[in-house]
Amino acid sequence: MAEVSPYVLSRCFSQLTGRKVAFVQTKFSLDMKIRQIYGVYALPPNDMAIIVKADLHLMGSIAGALVGLPDAAVKEHLKVSPFEELMRDAISEVFNIAATVISTEGRAVFTKMVTDPAYIEGPAAKVYKEPFHRSYFTVTVEGYQGGRFAILAPFIPIRLVAH
Repeated sequence: MAEVSPYVLSRCFSQLTGRKVAFVQTKFSLDMKIRQIYGVYALPPNDMAIIVKADLHLMGSIAGALVGLPDAAVKEHLKVSPFEELMRDAISEVFNIAATVISTEGRAVFTKMVTDPAYIEGPAAKVYKEPFHRSYFTVTVEGYQGGRFAILAPFIPIRLVAH
């Protein structure tokens, strides 16, 4: 799989939020004790999946910027479990829009988001446990809290990609 461009990710999320969002490629870092959220994507017509793993506060920041919530309000909304409809829908929309830029090999389709990886099933579970390709980014969001963003992908033989 070709590397996802930090420039393309930055442009997509900046256009989505109307704020400067910067993705900078980084090396693998150990998970800290920060709550994570996972976006699961199917890669039709192949029986494959891609996972986006991100700091919850980062996805909350992008979602908050999308719907016009200030950073302090985003932090309060993220303390509520389960998420209120506004935050859940906004984060889901961010994951949905991300489908256009997280894969360089064919079309990704957002299928679900979870905060516990135990709910990642099927081809996505295999990718989560043993990704063939990993792309890691540190992300800043103008006026909001940033965080880490990772794309976990399977091995995708070129001949399987539908054009």
